[in-house]
Amino acid sequence: MKLGVFFITGACGTGKSTLVDYLKMDLPFAEVHDFDEGGVPDGADRNWRKRRTDEWLKKAKLYRREDKSTVICGLSVPDEIRNSLAYSRSLNVHYGIIHVSQKEIRRRLELRGWKGKLLEDNVNWAKDLDRYVKAEKYHYVVDGERNDPSQMAKKFINWIKKNI
Repeated sequence: MKLGVFFITGACGTGKSTLVDYLKMDLPFAEVHDFDEGGVPDGADRNWRKRRTDEWLKKAKLYRREDKSTVICGLSVPDEIRNSLAYSRSLNVHYGIIHVSQKEIRRRLELRGWKGKLLEDNVNWAKDLDRYVKAEKYHYVVDGERNDPSQMAKKFINWIKKNI
């Protein structure tokens, strides 16, 4: 079996954290984690995200020694992954994204009480993130509106299995 590292990303409110439990059940050959495990500090920014990305890549190298692939669900950015000091082409990194329309992201985040600049920044970030992931050679997109969490998990599981 070929090992790999799979970053499944998406904007806030797309269902990344929900996906973790589904994936853990059906990927016994992989370490599956939420990017934000251990908590997110107040004022988390790009620098924090880059440090956390570096930590996950280091862990992926350790899991690789145990003959396990790694799946990380959370807000991750392809350029930040590739530019991490812990990145290595030998990790066989793939990028997945949960795509949700701007209108639906806005609706979901408003239900969480988000508003104003924070809400609009996240809606705009979703557009950029979508573009960044789709520019990658090894990417996969799942529609987070047409698929419930169970259906999304099945699609990502099939994608992962196909690429290892």
